[in-house]
Amino acid sequence: MAAILIPDNVISCNGVSINCYMLTGHNPNKISLPSVRKGDCIGVTIHNTNRVNISANTTQAEQYTRATVNRNMGTVRVHFYVDDKCAWQNLPLNCQSWHAGQSGKADKNGSEKGNESTISIECIMGGSGDEKDIKARDNAARLAAHLLDSYGGELYTHNYWCNVRNGRTGTVDELNMLDDEYKNCPVFIRPKWAEFKGLVESYRKSQTGQARYFVQVGAFADRENAENYLAEVKKDYPGAFIKAFE
Repeated sequence: MAAILIPDNVISCNGVSINCYMLTGHNPNKISLPSVRKGDCIGVTIHNTNRVNISANTTQAEQYTRATVNRNMGTVRVHFYVDDKCAWQNLPLNCQSWHAGQSGKADKNGSEKGNESTISIECIMGGSGDEKDIKARDNAARLAAHLLDSYGGELYTHNYWCNVRNGRTGTVDELNMLDDEYKNCPVFIRPKWAEFKGLVESYRKSQTGQARYFVQVGAFADRENAENYLAEVKKDYPGAFIKAFE
């Protein structure tokens, strides 16, 4: 059996334990990795993937992270895998990720924009609606709420990017819900999308009235210099991020 991964550190965000294991620092098989994000983050994209068989000493999210390291996830690279126990972060938040694809189709408004501009969360569920599914969905909602509070933007489904790429128009929620005739992802969350979105908002509202303090550690006129410094800061503070001001 392959060795269980050991995270570099573990942090807690909005009640979710996040195991930080960046592929940018752990890449023994030299898998291809996304580049640093060039523009601002515009939101969070939610996906579903199925539960798999795992040993008793690990979690679904660790298993998927290990599968990525071992080249078993094809070209999929996401920021977070989330299960009923915890989350595993695979990519720094200043990186793009590869998650919004549709076989044989790519354009600047569909898969490219989703990959370049959103933080990706794969919520691991079985689809039965059991306690593990409920907890995994709750953890994904808590994490999404934290990310939206920190970075702003909209909450997207994989469907949204497929629909935009296929030339359909509408509001974000309309395209989140519209069948795309391809992925219908997140397959377990989408049928109750309004409920999930409300859950995310409830975790955001729960922080209303609580002071939030940020410490600025640098100011740069050049984005590349800021990205280089962020890479150093994130070695000790993985939640660090860049905020652009006009």
